[in-house]
Formats: sequence, structure tokens, C-alpha cells
Amino acid sequence: MLQEENKGLFCAVRLLDVPYHLDRTYEYYIPPELEESAVEGAFVSVPFGKGNRKVSGVITEIKKESEYDEVKPVDGVSAAGEVVDREAAMMCRFLCDYTLCTYGEAVRAVVPASAISDLGEYYKALENESKMKKLTDKELVFYSHIKIRGTVSSSSLRNHFGDEAALVAAGLVKLGLLEKEVRLKDSTNFRYITYVSLEEGVDVDSAVRKTRSPTQAEIVRLLTKTSRMTTEELYMRIGKNVSPQLTALEKKGLVRLEKKESYRNPYLDSCINQQKDESPLSEEQRRAYLEIESLYEKEGPAAVLLHGITGSGKTRVIKEMIDRVTGDGKGVIMLVPEISLTPQTVGYFCAQYGERVAVIHSSLSQGERFDAWKRIRRGEADVVIGTRSAIFAPVKNLGMIVIDEEQEHTYKSDTDPKYLAHDVARFRSGKNNSLMLLSSATPSLNSYYKAVTGSYTLVEMKERYGNARLPEVVISDMRFEPDSGNVSPVGTVLTDSLRRVYSEQMQSIVFLNRRGYNSAVSCRVCGEAITCPHCSVSLTYHTRMPLGEAQDAAEYFRIRESRGLLACHYCGYKTRVPQLCPGCGAEHFKFVGCGTQKAEEELQKAVPGARILRMDMDTTGTKNAHNEILDKFRRGEADILLGTQMVTKGHDFPAVTLVGVMNADSSLYLDDYRAAEKTFSMLTQVIGRAGRGDDPGVAVVQTVNPDSEVIRLAAAQDYKTFYEKEIRLRKALVFPPFCDIAVLTLSGTDEALLSASALKLSQRAKELLEGDYKEVKAVMFGPFEAPVYKVQNTCRMRLVIKCRLNRMTRQLISRLLWEFGKSVKNVTLTADLNPSSL
Repeated sequence: MLQEENKGLFCAVRLLDVPYHLDRTYEYYIPPELEESAVEGAFVSVPFGKGNRKVSGVITEIKKESEYDEVKPVDGVSAAGEVVDREAAMMCRFLCDYTLCTYGEAVRAVVPASAISDLGEYYKALENESKMKKLTDKELVFYSHIKIRGTVSSSSLRNHFGDEAALVAAGLVKLGLLEKEVRLKDSTNFRYITYVSLEEGVDVDSAVRKTRSPTQAEIVRLLTKTSRMTTEELYMRIGKNVSPQLTALEKKGLVRLEKKESYRNPYLDSCINQQKDESPLSEEQRRAYLEIESLYEKEGPAAVLLHGITGSGKTRVIKEMIDRVTGDGKGVIMLVPEISLTPQTVGYFCAQYGERVAVIHSSLSQGERFDAWKRIRRGEADVVIGTRSAIFAPVKNLGMIVIDEEQEHTYKSDTDPKYLAHDVARFRSGKNNSLMLLSSATPSLNSYYKAVTGSYTLVEMKERYGNARLPEVVISDMRFEPDSGNVSPVGTVLTDSLRRVYSEQMQSIVFLNRRGYNSAVSCRVCGEAITCPHCSVSLTYHTRMPLGEAQDAAEYFRIRESRGLLACHYCGYKTRVPQLCPGCGAEHFKFVGCGTQKAEEELQKAVPGARILRMDMDTTGTKNAHNEILDKFRRGEADILLGTQMVTKGHDFPAVTLVGVMNADSSLYLDDYRAAEKTFSMLTQVIGRAGRGDDPGVAVVQTVNPDSEVIRLAAAQDYKTFYEKEIRLRKALVFPPFCDIAVLTLSGTDEALLSASALKLSQRAKELLEGDYKEVKAVMFGPFEAPVYKVQNTCRMRLVIKCRLNRMTRQLISRLLWEFGKSVKNVTLTADLNPSSL
């Protein structure tokens, strides 16, 4: 149906699930019955395309007139009202313009999934006896299931009948036995608590006589002793489900049931009985705080880089600034790079601000994230702590955004929208006239360059807090270990140090940036590594039983082949170790490399009796695993904490006097211009975990390249010298911050089509650079295969462009995305602007 007369209300709608070349504003007519509920920021269902298929979208503007003669009407409006408020809409438009994503991708980043009203499919049974006779037994059961229940959602059918439900439903729709309806599905992810109390004026003795069961009488007696109880409390006291009895008592007018919304907050316990940090600021901390405070007090937005050595007490300065900002009635967002840091950070700040703290990160359930978002939006939480996605928290009257360990690559999203948290923070700070505070012991070169050149204000802290001193660093040369008879990945120097610390009843942290047992398994005859059938990477060997338990060599090989698994860290594929080489049929394999599983065994051998906790992706898969491991170590229930990057930053364990780094140069030779920067940062951070209490610390760095300047500067904690050398190299080679990099990635399952499409894209980019966009200064490389060419059976090719990402350059890339999406099928093109790695 089209609205042919230009009367009534109209709305501008951005659709949620359309490709880039169709992503624009569409206009719809608002029927009179929907005018009251149709508001800006509300989700709607609308007809789209020639077939008028229903799609969901967001109202971005209400209009009294339309520039079009004929427009389609809105089908339905979400009962939730305005969800994408004015600031959220601004962030969505910013993401679209800055990262070249679709509006729908931006909305799904800014708004939690449980708050989005998506479309749902619903089925209703139709009467047709003649056609019912032709149904199979399976179809008849399916049809009867729907008929008995009236209307059933597709998700309910899938849960009941499995993945084939969609095919069966489609067949019955085609036969005319089912009617399919697509409509908006509002969130039902709410949690409620029911409170029970006696009605006013109820005589207890009379009420007990009116009850027909001992359980009802017991409920009445319990309620006389307290003003009200929850149904859960009644269940715990009585020991069984009391819902039927409560319903009966309510009908008799004896009790009142009151249903209230309840928040799911897994960190509520962290807000109770925590000790506040009342420690005084040191002289250096006070100076840093006053510098930052002076910028906060100025009108307009400001950006500060707080550069302090490890252990200098940057968190204490940040806490003082949060006190200042919240004291003015403003809100704060604090970002941390890793989920593993969240419990420690939350525990600290919950002690200061109690239930005013809300936490957002990807390990929370959808309901927990939804409840945190609601608390923030309603103004019940003014301090938000979380990982990257917390940057979109709907904080009222935003006064400050803190990005802790700001150099970390995890602040850059690798899925659409491919945003950097720093860019969103700058945007929100500008719109709210607030302070952006970056903090790190090893700032990214880009941020430090902005501080040196005046875009940011640099505030430095050069001393450790209290009596703590920087640890002594020993660089252990592993090249000659085999000559002395040691073939273990744990070197002699590290072994001796671990034993000394263990005998002193102190703690150690050992860092190895590779999980699994062996990094690869290859054939001893042909030399080929066993690779994933779905990805172009070698499989990593994981063991489910410590190989160190083997009594002899024969048992060792038997355990390795029968108990271990080869796993792909990209797609999750797993298989047993084959009996024969898939390539040449040979029997014997070589297991090479060392991961955290093998390191755990070797550490157990090196320090007999030591209690070891391993912290990597394999041991932190469950919800609260990070917190449990760190709490155990903090309570002294382990002597050695072994882990990947999760253990390198942000942690403060006063009893840790030794840090060991295994294979320190593994990241130094990556095919990435940031390899030196990442290695320096990683080593500096992990070395800084030692000696943070009163006892002096030592760090042992194992390497086969002891003369590496990067390793020596990290050992000396000399950030400035490293920066000066690296920035000169970046400038000479024209790498960021002296240019921007855009990576255009093509993905598809047909390799021939993918190659042809990549060439076509390259040629078109050259044409535009020589024509309409000749003012854009750019150097293009490729097309060539991505570093990991195939992932989950999808092949990938790339174009890399060095440029300056101004408005004209973004228009060029946007045009390439638009033209490619419109003209090429079965190949996907995405853009990543300034990716975290090449």
C-alpha cells in the first residue's frame, strides 16, 4: 500500500540489515494509529524492495512533509520507544562516516543486543483437511504442534524440532497449511523479583483458618514476622515451590504480590565489604593530579597522556580524578584492555564507589549487559568500567573518559564497525566538552607523538610509589643452553631464580606468548606440517594429560598420540594426531615449539613441589575463570603464575619478586611495522610486574638474540630512547603516525572469482586516483594474499593503501565499497582503516 497524498506524518528510517550499497535514509509514511508511538530513536518494521519484504530499522527523523509523491507505510513500531537516543544516534553517524560501516552495524555496536527490537517470524495453522491427508508423520506432528498453541515463533520451533524446522515450515507454508507473519519482536530479557506481603488489616488467626493447606498457613505465619519476603526467600524457608499457594492466598485477599524489575549484576559482591583506598598521594602523584585537574577545569574538551613507569601509581591518580569529576555530578567511563584486568579494576573501584559502578564486557551474558546498560541510561551508575565496547555506554553528563594501558591492540575492533576506542573517545569528549585521559607505561607511538607535538598534554611520572624499586633485569642467552646439556625451554638462569624465590616463599610470574603444548607437528620425512583443512595455518598440539607423567619413552609416545589433539586457533577445528603423514605416508612426526601446556610441565620439573596456575585461553573459557585464577594467586594459593599476555599488564601482586619471560623475541620478527613497538611494550609491562611491594624484584628475560636493542631498552625501561629511535625509522619509511593505512580485504570461497575481483578492484582504484580523486595522495600495494590466506574455507586477498585519511580519501574508499557491492556477487569487500596489524 502506498501513501499517495502528502498528508499526515512521515519518518526517515535507517535500515539495520542491508548491504553497504543500499545503506542510506529511506522515507516512510506513519499511519495515524502509529503516530503516537513513532518517535525518533524507535525501532520499526517497514516494507522494503520490490517484494516488500519486512525489514527492521530505526527512525532518525519525524517529518510533516515528504519530498516523494508515493511512500510506503510503516508496518509496526517497537513498544520500547526511544532506544537510540540523540547521543547514540550521533555515535552511529560518526561510526558510519569514520569507519565506513553500515548504520545497522553501528547500531549493533552502540546498543546492546537485548535492547534491539529485531524482526521475528511467527507461524499460525490454517484449516485445510484435504491437504492435511498428504502430510508425512513428521509434518503432521509439526503442524499439530503449531495448531494446539495458536501462534508459534520460528525460534521456538527450532528449539523443539531442531535445524530442519525452517525447511518443514517453508514446505507447509507453500502447501497453504501455515501462515507466516513477520513482526517486530521486543526484548523480553528482563528479570523480575516478586515480593510477598500480608494485605493490610489481615487478622492472622482468621487468615490461618481460611487456608486449606499447611503450606499456606506456614506462609501466613512467616509473613507476620517480616514486612515482606521474596518468593525465592519463601522457597528457601519452606523447601518447595510455593507459586500455587501464593496464587490461592492472593485470590482470598490475604497476601499481596508485587512484581519489580531486578538487575543482574555479577559484580554486586565486589561492592560489599571492600576496603577503600585511603592512601595519601605521593608528591609526584599530587603533581600529576593537579596538572590533569587544571585541564579538566578549563572550558572545552581536553586530551591528556599520563605516562608513568610501571608501579608509579597511575591508578591512584586516576581514582583522584574520578573523585573530582563525579563530585561535580558528572559521569566517567574507564576502559581496560583485557577481560582479565576487569575483576581487579572493578574490585578497586567498587570499593570506592559501591553500586554506582557498572561493568560492561563481552564475557557477561546478554541479560547482564542489558541490565548494566539500563542502569547507566537511567543515571543509577555514573562510573562505567569495561573493555572496548564500554566506550558506547550511555553515561549521563559525561565528564571524563579514561583509557588505561592505551597502547593495547584490543582497543581496535577487528569486526565491523572496525573502530578504535580512542577515536570514539575523542568524538564523545568533543561533543560533551569532557576530558580524555590516556594512561600507560608504554604509550603507543601514535599517542606519544601527539603528546610531543602538542595535540595531547603530556603528564609524566618517573618514580615508583612508596619504597618499591624497578626490578633488576637479567638477559639470559639461550643459544648455548643445549651445549650445557639443558634442552628444556626453561633456562638455567630462570630455573635457579625460580628455585630461590620458591625457597623464600615468594611468588613468580612466567610469561610465554603461545598457548597449547607444541606449536606445530611436522613429518620427519617430507617436512610438511599438519595443517587445518579449513584454514591455511598449521595445527597446534594440545594435550589432555601431562606428558611428564609417562614412565618411559614408549608410554610418552603412546600418551601423545592417544590423549592429545591437534587444534586450529582460527576456526576451532580439532582432530587426533594421525597415524601416518597425510602427505607422504611416513610414520614418524616431529613435535616442535613450546606452548604454555608444555611450559607448565617443564616448570613443574624445574621447581618440584611448586604450585602452578596456568592462565591462557584454554583455562579461562568459563565465565569467572579469570577472576578465580587471579584471586587464588593473590591469596597465595600458588607459587607460580604462568600465562600468555593476560599476565603481562595491570596486575599488582606485592608478593611477586620474580618475572620470567620465555622466548622473548618471538614477536620481534613478525611481518608488521609495529613488531618492535609491540615487543618493547610487552616486555616492559611484564618486567614491571616484579618488585611492586617492599621486596626487590628480578626479571629474567630468555632470548636467542641478547644483543637486540629493543630487548635491551625494554630491560632498562627506557621508553624515551626507544621512541626516539623508532619514530625516526617510521618517518624515514613513511609509516604511522606519518601516514594512515587503509586495508581493503576481499573474501570469497571461489578462488578464481576472488583473484579476478581483486584485479578489477585494483584497476578501478587506480582509475579513480588518476581521475575524480587525483587530489588524494596515496600509494597502493597489491592485490596480494592476506597473511593467513584461508580462514574457515573463505579465502582472502588484500589491497593496502598508504594515504592521509581525510574526507576526500574516505569518499574514495566509500565509493569503491559502494560500486563493488553493487556490481560483484559472491565476493565481499571490507575496509579497515589503520588496522592494529598488517
